Amino acid sequence: MVREKVAVSTRTLQWKCVESRIDSKRLFYGRFILSPLIKGQADTIGIAMRRALLGEIEGTCITRVKSEKASHEYSTIGGIQESVHEILMNLKEIVLRSNLYESCDASICIKGPRHVTAQDIILPPPCTNC
Repeated sequence: MVREKVAVSTRTLQWKCVESRIDSKRLFYGRFILSPLIKGQADTIGIAMRRALLGEIEGTCITRVKSEKASHEYSTIGGIQESVHEILMNLKEIVLRSNLYESCDASICIKGPRHVTAQDIILPPPCTNC
């Protein structure tokens, strides 16, 4: 029986926050250092952390949009300044809060010339616009 030497580290791993900032209302950034690691540990830990973090993300967001006047994403709608694409990008930035775990419907019904904001979205009671 051939015995192989296995490197075992007895040092305690240490976390250090190198940089932390809030880039926008929905975008947080953090950079950390974990050391000392032996060869191959960084990939293993990185993959496990990514899976754990992505698995814990919960949130409420707009996932579908239906319009009677838009035939596709790159069309325009008469009387509306933005293109459908710009409207979709703006809807993507809306921050919602909800304790629901299933899909629900929201709507916008506006008449006349005016600016439309996220506050104009009619949401079901458990959802709120942040």
